[in-house]
Amino acid sequence: MLSQPKIDVESPVVPTASFEPPVVRTGESTTYRITLNALEESIELPNKITAPTNLIVRAGAHAQILAVTGMMLQPRTTFNYRLQATELGQFTIPEFNVKVYGKQISVPAAQLTVAATLPDGLPPVQQLGLGLSNTNPFVGEAVHARLVLSSQPGTAVQSLGQVQINGQGFIVDQGSARPRIEMLRPRLGVPALPTFTYEIILTPIASGTLSAFAQAFATGNRIVGGGLIIAGAPNQPPNLVPQYTLFDSDPVQFKVRELPRQGQLPGFTGAVGTFTLDKPELGTNIVAVGEPVKLKVKVYGDGNLLRLVPPPAPRPRDWQLLPARNETVPPQFVQAQGFATLSYILIPSADKSRATPAIPFSGFDPQLGAYVDLTIPPVPIKIIPGAAAVDLTAVLQANSADTQSEKEPALSALATASGLAAGSLYPLQRQLWFPLMQLVPGAAFLGLWTWDRRRRFLEQHPDLVLRRRARRALRHERRTLRRAANAKNSTGFATTAVNAMRVACAPHYPAEARAMVASDVLPILPESARTSRPGEVVQRFFAVTDASRFGKVPAELQALLALHSDLELVLDQLESRL
Repeated sequence: MLSQPKIDVESPVVPTASFEPPVVRTGESTTYRITLNALEESIELPNKITAPTNLIVRAGAHAQILAVTGMMLQPRTTFNYRLQATELGQFTIPEFNVKVYGKQISVPAAQLTVAATLPDGLPPVQQLGLGLSNTNPFVGEAVHARLVLSSQPGTAVQSLGQVQINGQGFIVDQGSARPRIEMLRPRLGVPALPTFTYEIILTPIASGTLSAFAQAFATGNRIVGGGLIIAGAPNQPPNLVPQYTLFDSDPVQFKVRELPRQGQLPGFTGAVGTFTLDKPELGTNIVAVGEPVKLKVKVYGDGNLLRLVPPPAPRPRDWQLLPARNETVPPQFVQAQGFATLSYILIPSADKSRATPAIPFSGFDPQLGAYVDLTIPPVPIKIIPGAAAVDLTAVLQANSADTQSEKEPALSALATASGLAAGSLYPLQRQLWFPLMQLVPGAAFLGLWTWDRRRRFLEQHPDLVLRRRARRALRHERRTLRRAANAKNSTGFATTAVNAMRVACAPHYPAEARAMVASDVLPILPESARTSRPGEVVQRFFAVTDASRFGKVPAELQALLALHSDLELVLDQLESRL
């Protein structure tokens, strides 16, 4: 094994902080970047960075890269923050301390200028762009993510390393990465520039609205604030030390749809895309019984061929199929050739078949929005008698041992003991009650169907259940109310009267009965009764009971007994609304 360079963790930690770009217009976004020559796990940043109130701060990407410095590897950790200014002026993020390797390290201050117009000659801002081929995919559908980093005029193209796509609800196939350099226009009216493009496939595994953003380290020459940083050049000023720059893109949202449950065909293993099958190929078209033969089929399509799961092998009567497997081909080759190969091992157990068995297979086509049949068709083959394989012979012998000649039926001997007592020798099926018993299952099924229909109806109309419970509770309260009135129990009479009105009004509101007040009860009464005697009775009962419970001087409840007849009229009107 080759010896690995040592990681430098003993050099003094020198943090840097800067804005890129350092000059922006109002509403434009800029990146506040903090870089330290230390391991990421050893850095403890504050939860929130102190910034002027005119700056909107959002945490971005953070990552670590190892740079070769002489005979050692120096860790360089970068933390990005996205800032947006709402006013003109100069804003400064003050100096603050971070803990690195257990020691306090001071991060220098950085200044941002927000101007109405940008100075002449300022180079264009270098940004990492992220685009998705489809922003409304299905679960399991391959989505091509494209990262673009344009070079700056007068500098060489920069490459991207440690590319990551961050987010929840999807997986990224690192084996599908396709980096390249091409000439692209950053925007209209600008000449084409060498652009580093990085394509990769992500597969959503959860439905709903998902969000993703990309991050990567860029290496190479670049211009920052009018100064040229030349990667690897010796004897540079301290502010032009070559560094790996961490870029992150703006978040991209996409909505993932669930696969339909209806219409699914046999052999579906999660293949989502537009797939076609090539003609199956057999290792040979003449095979002896018990001799294995290999069946290969190529699957073409624009889906995620790297995650294609072969359909399960069927179990036909005259064949033995081993589970399928994908060809062991590097992911880059699969992407380049545009197809995946499925392989099956088939073993005939009899010479009666004239073709291989069909293998059910299906996929979901997002363009059609339906499942598509991709069944692997039978292939003609000639099977000749031959010596069975060792394992197949054992299976046949075991099966033949189970099939024994049936014995001739014979009457059993007479019973030596009497059985259960019988009331009559008349057969049960000839009894009068026997036909009636046949109606019991039908009646039970009819009753169950009626009960389930009623249950479904009440499930769709829960207000009926609430009103039924309210009527039952109101009748109970009215019986208690009458007993309290006959016993001249003024306190129980007033409390029960208020509870009865609350119970009768609760189904009309999404609230508990105990939360009802007089202003909630009055709208339930007829419009003519709200300003007449019934409305006055409602307000009188609530006012007296509230004063009795919460007032400093006990309220007089005895006078409420004289309002029993008026209260019964109010309760009748409330009950009629249930």
